[in-house]
Amino acid sequence: MALSTYFVKIRRMPNIVMIFFLVVTFIWLYYGSAPFPEVMFTQHFIRDKYSAEDVLHSVKLARHVVLLPLLRAFIGFSAFLSSMVASDRVFHVYISLYWKLFARKKPHQYYVCKQFPSIDYPDEFPNVCVQLPMFNEKEVCQQVIDAACHLEWPKSKLLIQILDDSTCLDTQQRIIDKVLAWRECGMHIVHRQRSNRNGYKAGAMRESMDEITNCEYCAIFDADFDPDPDFLIKTVPYLHCNANVGFVQARWIYSNEAESILTRVQAISLNYHMRAEQYARFAAGLFFNFNGTAGVWRRKAIIDAGGWNQRTTVEDMDLSLRAYLRGWKFVFLDDVTCVNEIPSCYNAFRKQQHRWCSGPMELWRKATAAVWRSKSITFAQKMYLNCFFFGTRLFATHIVSFVFYCLLVPICATAPEVSIPFWALVYMPILVTLSTVYYTPGGWVHALAYVLFENAMSIVKVSAMLAGLLDLKDAHEWVVTTKMGKWVASKIEQAGHVPLKKQVTSRKIYKRELLVGTLFLICGTYGLIVHRLFHYAIFLYFQGVVFLAFGLSFIPA
Repeated sequence: MALSTYFVKIRRMPNIVMIFFLVVTFIWLYYGSAPFPEVMFTQHFIRDKYSAEDVLHSVKLARHVVLLPLLRAFIGFSAFLSSMVASDRVFHVYISLYWKLFARKKPHQYYVCKQFPSIDYPDEFPNVCVQLPMFNEKEVCQQVIDAACHLEWPKSKLLIQILDDSTCLDTQQRIIDKVLAWRECGMHIVHRQRSNRNGYKAGAMRESMDEITNCEYCAIFDADFDPDPDFLIKTVPYLHCNANVGFVQARWIYSNEAESILTRVQAISLNYHMRAEQYARFAAGLFFNFNGTAGVWRRKAIIDAGGWNQRTTVEDMDLSLRAYLRGWKFVFLDDVTCVNEIPSCYNAFRKQQHRWCSGPMELWRKATAAVWRSKSITFAQKMYLNCFFFGTRLFATHIVSFVFYCLLVPICATAPEVSIPFWALVYMPILVTLSTVYYTPGGWVHALAYVLFENAMSIVKVSAMLAGLLDLKDAHEWVVTTKMGKWVASKIEQAGHVPLKKQVTSRKIYKRELLVGTLFLICGTYGLIVHRLFHYAIFLYFQGVVFLAFGLSFIPA
């Protein structure tokens, strides 16, 4: 059998079989491997050649010669990665706080921003296209169309383009009804409906480019976003007055942040990404990516970078990187915000995180050569892209969460002779956690939940990350994040006193989370009873319970 065929078959094995294989292999390494080839583990040899004491001695020797050194090596490497993750956090926190608290001028003030006159003088305004990509999002599709049509811009200079890939007839009809209503009001609105989903969102955006050749700028909003009427007034001037700016990105805020513990934890992570990472990268002149929505692109920059590409599931990051390598500059506006909805359903959250973790790794694999060949950025910028943007933030962070805190830490409860550096076990996690929750008001209250939830999601993130790196089949899956539309329903309820319907979702079982949760509980119990590791066991029990809750989809929504 060819080696490639063998790996293809291994890749197609059911998850439970692979898990069983890994567990059996670990047990063999832990209890059954011997340092000498003459030790044979069969009943015949054990009975006739060696006594039980000899075999037990061999196992203990194998544990000290093979397993414990391997554990120490993995711990050392994981501790190094943990220090990289912590240094990355400290860097972004330092840069963001410096520019927000001490700098005389804010980063965006170094760009010219001349405001447009009143919309009563349309000749002074450029043509802008507002693109609304959507797929079967019936709960929010009409709201985003209303928001786009309420944007303050001369009607003669504004085109609303709905990129509809929906297969749901109810969604299609809702969009058609809203389009007809706004056309009667004099809005230039186009409903572009495809009969296929080739290329998903990137494909829809790419196919629409030929129809907006007269537009200089393209604003993009996903279906669950609700831009303020002055959004274009605040963002387009940065593009219009600075010929080298490729896109302007606004900051996200969330309508349902306080809905549940799941949404609060997501808000902590997203606030750090927006208010620290994106802001610091922009302020330091480093690469930061378009977030896929709530921003405005220069059409010329899109074309110059090669257009929208469907080679990964993160078409926004892909286009941003190619434009960056072509020499375009980007602007992040921390004071311009756009409301959107955080996934409140655990299953939808899993699918979103899978795409957000597999896509960047796939892009890293495909774009590394182009980064090193680029003559538009310096060697230091290339190092930052590969070592910190991709290597640390998008790769090492998830490796540390899963390998270190979800595998090595519980295993070491059964091997107390292997010591984990206290700074890696305590100080680094505290530093990373505090630097993350700082950017969410009151976030420290949910700091513990944030740590436990992030660790529990590490299985999804690591498997997605490996799928992107190894080009596995599920790396190319695009599942639109389910939008409940509760904030839209709340508006309707407040306006028309219509009762808000409760969303009912089915619960799924996730075997990998249940397996790891069981591992935590077993290791915690073993460490508590055998080695009296009381404080150690508390963390293992808490984390094990959260893993079990995730495995049973028992997450409050």
